[in-house]
Amino acid sequence: MDAESDGGDVESVFSSTTWTSGGMLEGEEEEEDGPPFQTLTSGESPVETEANKGLQFVSKGNSHQPIHVPLVHLLRRALLQHNWHQAAHVMAALCNEYSNVGHIIWQVGSEVLYNHPGTESTHLQSHADNMERVVTLNRFQVHLEFIFHLLSKGHLEEAYETIKSGPLRKKRALFFTKATPPIWVPVVKAYTGLIEYGLWLQGRHRVSQLQDVSGLTGGYDTQESVMLDSTLTTCEETVQRYAGKAEDNFEDVLKEPGVWDIFVTKQVEMLEYYGRTEEAGKVLQRYWEKNPDNPNAHKYYYFFLKKHNSPEEEKVRVLKELQKIVPSDELMLDLFCLKQEDDVEECLCLLFDLLDHHCWRQDIRPWQNLADILRKIHTIQSPSLLDRVKQCWDIRQDWWPPYHFPPSSANHMVQTHPALACVKAVVCSILSADRGFSKAVSNLLQPNHRSVLEEAAQIGDAWRRFLGGRRSSSSSTTSSTSNGHRERHNTSSSGSNSVSTGGSTPANRRSSINSSRSSKSRSSNSSNSSNVSNSSGSRNNSSSDKSNSSSSYISDVSNITDNCSMEEKAV
Repeated sequence: MDAESDGGDVESVFSSTTWTSGGMLEGEEEEEDGPPFQTLTSGESPVETEANKGLQFVSKGNSHQPIHVPLVHLLRRALLQHNWHQAAHVMAALCNEYSNVGHIIWQVGSEVLYNHPGTESTHLQSHADNMERVVTLNRFQVHLEFIFHLLSKGHLEEAYETIKSGPLRKKRALFFTKATPPIWVPVVKAYTGLIEYGLWLQGRHRVSQLQDVSGLTGGYDTQESVMLDSTLTTCEETVQRYAGKAEDNFEDVLKEPGVWDIFVTKQVEMLEYYGRTEEAGKVLQRYWEKNPDNPNAHKYYYFFLKKHNSPEEEKVRVLKELQKIVPSDELMLDLFCLKQEDDVEECLCLLFDLLDHHCWRQDIRPWQNLADILRKIHTIQSPSLLDRVKQCWDIRQDWWPPYHFPPSSANHMVQTHPALACVKAVVCSILSADRGFSKAVSNLLQPNHRSVLEEAAQIGDAWRRFLGGRRSSSSSTTSSTSNGHRERHNTSSSGSNSVSTGGSTPANRRSSINSSRSSKSRSSNSSNSSNVSNSSGSRNNSSSDKSNSSSSYISDVSNITDNCSMEEKAV
């Protein structure tokens, strides 16, 4: 509760003779209103309730603690027991005797008055007015609290009149505005617009009823028909007036930074009702752009685009922004549906990120999508997509099996959700080499349903053989290259040895040098030709190994995928 920095003395704010003595704003006239709790307890005997017995005890004083402390304990017990008569007695004592308990008297007093069977509307109004004049309280909060109570009771007209005569409209409005944080001004405007929206809905319902009656009496030139048409016209004008006022208030509020979710939705509803769809879209777009960290701003704008069949590019752009702040949101499934035909790799990463969150563990939709996209990747036979699957799985293979695929959960999952158990077992068989969960699920399924998991396991094995063949071919290419470097190094070493072992005479040295040069050139040429042939042979072998591995994998997948899809459809 933000206290206002009005200043002022609060010593005898709750005096029994003058309710706001010392607590009023300077220049404000003193009123004779007393606390409404006095009225509620005036007809009862002082010894009728335990509250009064406690009050008689604590009124003797206590040197060890402030005298209002035991009263607060009594008040707490009365509230927990919903003993509103007892609570009213304690509140009367607090108001009559003690200061520095403004928040207690406002909040607890409001609760007591809302629930006390003898409370009348004048009591509530008196309490709210008195609390607004207490300088230690924020009068805007007090005012809105009373308005919320009126709205909870369905008193829209009374709430509208109350908020129109609130702090912003009183003679001290300039002082209230300067002494209050700026946020309270748009807050009051926002709730004024919300009440006007409620009156607009009521007016619409009234107009609909009058139109139905007018349709039954139409065609007759009678006095009742003329009066009905006049009433209908007046009601329609009133509805239009409330709509215009609410729209103006909402526009002023949305210019301020902050979260105004409930107000922007009401403004869009009114604009759509009057056919101003383009304007409603611009309102939501501005709200979305001004609140990038508010998930609801993204959702409102996306639902609007979806409702009015907007281009998919715009919907994808909004959902991608939502993904940055809430990657586990349910709308990520919509993003998957929009992107699954265009970007398989992005959809794969989206599903892995989605299933990292606990809320999707028992939801069959993302698991089914993941199983489908893994089959699609194997059918496409793209090494780059398989590499992406491997990258996504490598960072999860340590914790996904115990988190998503514990064998101990197979029995319960098959009994409660057999379709989910089967789909998760398919994903486990394709991704993980540890198939304890898949085997446990397979043992619990009917024999004619087990073939689905067997086919999924064969797809996973074919995928691992393909990746293993790629790794072995790359390692053989690396080893052949290193062997060629070693042969060239040995050849150069033998040439230098032949030069060093020549004769000691100049002629011998010259002949030795010439012969060594010729032998060196011959040996280097022969070694180079042998190296070229070896390296080309190794490359041919590695490429043939890779093509054999790829053709083997492709033939496995082409036979398995069709059978697996047919079997799963049967399940």
